[in-house]
Amino acid sequence: MNIVTNLRITTSVKTNASLYKQVEDAFHLLNKNKYIQNISIIKRKKLTIKQIFKSNDSPVIVFENTGPKLYFTSEIPIYFHLDTAKVKLNMVKNQQQPILSEMINHITSKETSFNFVDGTMGFGRDSYLVLKQFPNANVFSIEQHPLIHFVISEGMKLQLNNNELKRIHFINEDYNNWVKLNEEKVDILYLDHMFEKTLIESDRMGELSNNILKIQEYKPIKHYKYLILKARFDSLLFKELNVIQCLRKSSKTHYGLRVNNSKQAL
Repeated sequence: MNIVTNLRITTSVKTNASLYKQVEDAFHLLNKNKYIQNISIIKRKKLTIKQIFKSNDSPVIVFENTGPKLYFTSEIPIYFHLDTAKVKLNMVKNQQQPILSEMINHITSKETSFNFVDGTMGFGRDSYLVLKQFPNANVFSIEQHPLIHFVISEGMKLQLNNNELKRIHFINEDYNNWVKLNEEKVDILYLDHMFEKTLIESDRMGELSNNILKIQEYKPIKHYKYLILKARFDSLLFKELNVIQCLRKSSKTHYGLRVNNSKQAL
């Protein structure tokens, strides 16, 4: 698990009572997180993000009207944004299915409801897509980094309706531990390990990759009915987790599927 030694929280330069309240609420909530050691509220005044980092290099969460943004450095913030999820939902409207959606449709075609466990939430876009596209899905979105977990979950909540909020559960934990303790809830376990190789792009994807723990040892996982894996085409995970790799010649992103025959399938 990621341990955060120091965290600072503040508002945008143009602030209001609502943002002040969000900062106070976040302070009390994050103080209860066992993976965060020290939290302080700082006055934003008219300081730029670069000026804030001149005196201190600890992470900063900035509350804005559009949701919280996380800065590990002064350059690139991490926050929830629809981007590719919106593109994929538009595909669905045009009778085209994203690959993940096709796989879920195939697995759950006869089910009235199912649990989808996103073990690697990251930016939250796959959890969001499943929640929006499958009204019969309960989504468990797991992220082990406490700060990424907080800003992505809080940002996503602003984009969800009441029904969707009831069907999603945000969890700050290592998915290996959570899955073992909640075996009865795991119908589909989804793992997106596109970050097992560090990205070099100077964008939010690269920034996320630089601040999550890379897998040093792949633990055996058996507590699921179906395992869907997303990884680079050359990832050893397909072999390590014994999933059937779906080859895509035009993409570096491949998917894999494994059915756990010791479990009753959906």
